[in-house]
Amino acid sequence: MSEKPYAIIVEDDPKLSTVFQMTLQQAGYDTALDLNGDKYRSLLDSAEPALVILDLHLPYAFGGDILDDIRARYPRTVIAVVTADIVKAKNLTEKADHILMKPVSVTTLLQLAESVKRTL
Repeated sequence: MSEKPYAIIVEDDPKLSTVFQMTLQQAGYDTALDLNGDKYRSLLDSAEPALVILDLHLPYAFGGDILDDIRARYPRTVIAVVTADIVKAKNLTEKADHILMKPVSVTTLLQLAESVKRTL
């Protein structure tokens, strides 16, 4: 297994998911990507993620349900919900570690990634 922390990105926007993935790799993470909300379970099986970047509105799942699933399996994983839906985001503030409103800057994501690495 790699010495790098592991991050999962669950985001259906291909361009945004690529930016998230490249940013986290730049921050020193091994990354895995789920573009539809249907692969995250198998990605969770490969290793406990240090960080999950999670969109709420996905083709095959609701991000809030994925959040609950990840939290039940890996309570120490840092979960950052990334959304433009402020109403749904407010409902998840007790469950998610971070709520990032779209558009998310690369700088913000890098700062989050670095802060998670410091806690490992």
